[in-house]
Formats: sequence, C-alpha cells, structure tokens
Amino acid sequence: MDREQIEKRRQELIEQDGLWTAHNFQLTEGLYTFKADQEKFDVQLFNHAVHLQRLLQVVSDVIPKPIDELRVLDLACLEGLYGLEFASQGAEVVAIEGREPNIEKARFAGEALGLNNITFVQDDVRNLSVEKYGKFDVVLCLGIFYHLTVPDVFLFTERIFEVCRQLAIFDTHVGLESNASHSYKDQEYFGWTFREHSTDSTQEDRLKRLWASLDNETSFWFTRPSIYNLLSNVGFTTVYSCNVPALPSKGADSDTFVAIKGRKVQLNTTPALHNRGLPVWPENSMVGIYTGEGSRVGPLRKLRRLAGRMVK
Repeated sequence: MDREQIEKRRQELIEQDGLWTAHNFQLTEGLYTFKADQEKFDVQLFNHAVHLQRLLQVVSDVIPKPIDELRVLDLACLEGLYGLEFASQGAEVVAIEGREPNIEKARFAGEALGLNNITFVQDDVRNLSVEKYGKFDVVLCLGIFYHLTVPDVFLFTERIFEVCRQLAIFDTHVGLESNASHSYKDQEYFGWTFREHSTDSTQEDRLKRLWASLDNETSFWFTRPSIYNLLSNVGFTTVYSCNVPALPSKGADSDTFVAIKGRKVQLNTTPALHNRGLPVWPENSMVGIYTGEGSRVGPLRKLRRLAGRMVK
C-alpha cells in the first residue's frame, strides 16, 4: 500500500468505526493512526512507546533466543500495536481481539506496515487453548486480566500457563485494597469487584464500550499478593514486578508482572523445605509499600474516588 492508499483506508475506517482510541503509531512516514490534531496525540504515542520498550526489553533480557525466532501471542490486542511491534521485530505473532472495530484497524495497520508474520483472530480470549492456538514462547496479557471475572479469570490464567513455553507478561490493574474474596482449588484470593457495565445494558451497548469487558457486568482486580499466589499456583516458577523502564503515567494500582515458566529447582542443603512446601504471600504484606505516606498516596485516593464503580 502506498501513502495515498493508506490514508484513504484509514479515513474509511474512521468513518465506519470511529477514531483510533488507544494505539497511536506510525503507519508510514509522517502518517499515524491518530489524526495530527486528535486529543492526546502525544500522550498516547509516547506512553505506549515506553510501554513497548519495557516489554521488548523484558523479552530480550529473559529469553536467550533473538526475537525473530520467537512465537508470540497477544491477548485482547485492541488496535494491535503490541503484536505489530513484535512482528516488526521478526517474531511470528498471533493476536486475538474480541471486538470487530478494533481488529479491523489492527489488520489494516498490519497491511500498511507490510507485515505478513502476524495473524489477527477475532475471538474471545476465554476460548484460549493449546488445541486451538498451539504454544508460544511469549504470551502478552496486556490490559485484559482485570476485565475478567471469576471463575473465568482462574481458568484463563491456567490456559495462559498451558500455551506458554517460557514467558508470560501480565500488565494489569491491581486491587490496592480488598472488598471481596474467592476460593479456587483450596486457595483464597482477594481483590476488588469492579463494575464494567450497568446491569440493564444490552450486549450491543457493551460491545460499543471498547475499553471494557465483552459481556461480564463486573470484573475482579486481584491484590498484588493474590496475583503472585495465583501465578505461582498455576505453575509459573518465578514472578517479577517490572519497574524499569519507568512508566510514570501508571499509578499504584497498575503493574507489569513477568511470569517465567521454568524448571523447579530442589535444594541440596535444606531438603526439609521440600516436605513443608513454599509459603504463599499473605494479604496486606505490601500495604505499607503502596498505601503508606509519600508519593503513592495520591493514586490510592484516585482509586477510592472510583468507588461508584466498585461493587461493595
């Protein structure tokens, strides 16, 4: 596609489905998905660019193979930026997205960028399975984990572990406090129940809200300890919270969790540990870090102001 064709097709999609809402990136020299005078042009461009830098750096640092030898899964890809970047780096990418307007924009961007190593699939991420999609070196679970509710989110996490060969990255909101708990496989998990849609909204209404869940009225935001415990319980051997490169735009209620699917090691000097088992993270173990005095109090107050959308 030449520049004129790209610009024409972009305008057709805008007229059909509305403006790009999140992923602002270059389609061809000097032409971006966002219009030049569109609100938050620079904010969306640079915030996502730094986020991309973080993700690529994590993958590059953790996996010894070069990116162009990896198979990558992008779950709930929205308008496609993250999967497209990995494809531009040479990875084989499968990107799943539930809403048609988003995936049409993503497919168009792939064509405009001349990428033939990325496949976009319109599907519900809750349908993820090895049988349907195969296995991946890297699984990107970005901005979708906190849109799911129980028990779906537990099954979804298990499916991510099953399709993952080496590394899964969860970028998600977290509950800074807990107003609910749910038991799954003899483990209690804590977090916030969050309102996604009004009870009387139709499915058509819900699909039009491009940054919300596909259908569930509420979602569950796990606390940090519960996220660590869940990822450990499904089988990930190591879980890190990534803080560099910095993302100052993210508040205390967001985090990037790097989950590694490795081989569990055994201790030689203290074999008694293997009979007792490893401890789990207790709830409130991180409250002082994220809700104590200092710069992180502001985001907590912001979260509390959302109480109208928190289900008590």
